[in-house]
Amino acid sequence: MISTPSILPLSKPSLWSLTLAACAADPSDPLISPVGEHNYSTLTGLVPVALAVLRVAAEVEPCPKAVMQWYRYTPIRELGNLPAERLVALGRAEMVIAFLHSIRDGARN
Repeated sequence: MISTPSILPLSKPSLWSLTLAACAADPSDPLISPVGEHNYSTLTGLVPVALAVLRVAAEVEPCPKAVMQWYRYTPIRELGNLPAERLVALGRAEMVIAFLHSIRDGARN
């Protein structure tokens, strides 16, 4: 009997596993640019857009639990009072990343 590969999608990583990966990301593998709607390029490959946002958030806040709480629940006033998770789902990850870069670079609190 010939076996065929499953056509079922692979399971989506949990937010916690993405957050841990973001906090452990290699700083020598920076984010470069969005690739389509669901990925971001780095020097070594593609990462999911949520992981890209979490990686930048981890540059601002090193505690994984705090990063996850912020991503899920903290409304960003400048971006319509929506949390990062919702903004990413709406395709506005680049705006969230720019917001985080401005905090990281000292342009805002």
